Amino acid sequence: MIRSLLFVPGGSRRMIQRAQETEAEALILDLEDAVAPERKEEARQSLAQTLREVDLAPKEVFVRINGLRTPWGLEDARAAVAGGVRGIVIPKVEHPDEVTAIAAVLQGRLHREDDRQRPRILCLIETPRGIFAARTLAESNHLVIGLMFGASDLARALGSNLTEGEPELLYARSHLLLAARAAEIPAYDAPSPAIEDLAAVRRHSQSSRALGYDGKAAIHPAHLPIIHEVFSHTPEEVEEAVAIVEALTAAQAAGYGAALHRGRMIDQVDLAEAQRLLAKIAPLPIPI
Repeated sequence: MIRSLLFVPGGSRRMIQRAQETEAEALILDLEDAVAPERKEEARQSLAQTLREVDLAPKEVFVRINGLRTPWGLEDARAAVAGGVRGIVIPKVEHPDEVTAIAAVLQGRLHREDDRQRPRILCLIETPRGIFAARTLAESNHLVIGLMFGASDLARALGSNLTEGEPELLYARSHLLLAARAAEIPAYDAPSPAIEDLAAVRRHSQSSRALGYDGKAAIHPAHLPIIHEVFSHTPEEVEEAVAIVEALTAAQAAGYGAALHRGRMIDQVDLAEAQRLLAKIAPLPIPI
């Protein structure tokens, strides 16, 4: 399970190489917001060359293409896939046809058995239409492996003036999370915009995790340790999940669907949640 996704300007070979040395679990090489309109084609060519010449393993690598309603998006995807990238982030996605178009580009390449090499799509949802289409997008293609929340663009589209904690976006943030859960895929929150305010990064990360998000994007490497800490399960949480699985496994063997565990009743809902937590940290010798 990915916890952190670091945005990196896609046209800068130097920054991509530096990003490879960070703690980020995934890199998003950005051809959209990080590149001025007059440099789009130049950045695409530079990125394609970097992908051919720089080994980014073991990072999971995505390329954020330009939107498919722009002149650049589809060619961005083709260049990224030709360079060996298996992951595409579709920005401002609103319609399943956009997912289908990118899936066709990705599936034009040979699949490998290694799960990290299989084609995958992240839908970056950052418009009102995208929010309302979130579940449809999540279930539109088996290559969609996550939804990502785009706070800044959505706030601009809504005319919102964001305050501390971004309560103005709580409905949209929750709606996207519900869509991801309905489709049984991860949900990733937007990056914290303040580069140097690490306390704010922690607050934003804690709020995201409390809501139910699986991880968070970042725009600076200094944010990564905080994101990893917040989105990691504590030893106590893991121990409790294992104990719940063991207790309900024993109860089921005796013909019961619930059990008394440490003073409270637990049932199949608790079992499913415990198994989901343990699946995130697999492979471990856990009794599931």
